[in-house]
Amino acid sequence: MKSSSLDIHSYVAIGRGNRQLHQMAIQRFCYTRMRSSSSQLYRITVFAIITALTLYLFYEEKEIEGHLGSQFQSQRSLPVDESSLTPPQRHIKKVCRRYNLPTTLEKIEPDNYAHFIVNDKYKLLYCQIPKVATTTWRRLFLILTGKVGISNPMALSSNDVHHDLDKHLSYLSDLPEGEIRHRLKTYYKFVFVREPFERVLSAFRNKFDHNFDTKNYIQTKYESSLIRNYRDKKAKFVGDPKKLSFHEFIDYLSDPDPFIPSNEHWEQFYKLCLPCVVDYDYIGKLESIQKDADYILRNKGLDKLIKFPSRKEASYGLRKTNTQLKDYFAKIQKPKLHQLWDAYKADFEMFNYTVPKEVKALM
Repeated sequence: MKSSSLDIHSYVAIGRGNRQLHQMAIQRFCYTRMRSSSSQLYRITVFAIITALTLYLFYEEKEIEGHLGSQFQSQRSLPVDESSLTPPQRHIKKVCRRYNLPTTLEKIEPDNYAHFIVNDKYKLLYCQIPKVATTTWRRLFLILTGKVGISNPMALSSNDVHHDLDKHLSYLSDLPEGEIRHRLKTYYKFVFVREPFERVLSAFRNKFDHNFDTKNYIQTKYESSLIRNYRDKKAKFVGDPKKLSFHEFIDYLSDPDPFIPSNEHWEQFYKLCLPCVVDYDYIGKLESIQKDADYILRNKGLDKLIKFPSRKEASYGLRKTNTQLKDYFAKIQKPKLHQLWDAYKADFEMFNYTVPKEVKALM
């Protein structure tokens, strides 16, 4: 009987690890013991024990599977580390997973945070997206440093804000990894976005269509190379052959494997400001920038120190870009418009934008 007891425990252990092996072992044990015994009572006893053990392990296994299954299902619907996120933050995480973008900070690469301006005194983190009022926000952050001796942001020239006075601003990328993590976790983080197609057009007009100081830099690094790689040599070119056309610019942006690296002025939002891993406290939009900016300053108790300039005060020199969408995008063929959408669709979805009606009608 000792050997029988040991055999049964062995089969029970096997059964916990693998139900099929357990059943096979039970059957083998049952047949062996019943054949070797001449006692009918002994056979009945052995059969009863085996049946009871089989039923016990079966229901125990089902209970464990049910518990683990519900636990895994819960984790799939709402990961543990996302339980405290706001609905907008959860929406962004969902879109990020859809596009297989990482949603956790496994390792900090400081260079990835070059667009984040830090203000330690007021515990602020602002990620700059060019063509979304970054110059104005830089003016405000410069005033908050107390190093420019000016209270009116518009008294600071755009050129100085991006060059001579840049030395007064602090960037997240200049800090060690531990300090970066600390600020990402504890500081008030905000970013401003804009309808992606409108931003693309704004970048083109600003950098290739007008004679601004920054144009020479862009021309040197991009324009001649873009013309060389994206101009149709067989087609007759209308206009200044030294100037990049809008449809050539779109050919470049819609190219899944471009010849030339991207630039911050037209780079996707999710690449510049990492919303998949940075849980922003506030995401403002250019379309409602006055209201959103006022809210941020008031929320942080800064509305008595600084004021976000109105669009009129900021003296935007160009005609509003959205009024020219149709004129420019009408030059683009439908397949290219769809490819451009593919290039920026993650931004559209993350920040709840839709294609402007002026462009949608052309697609």
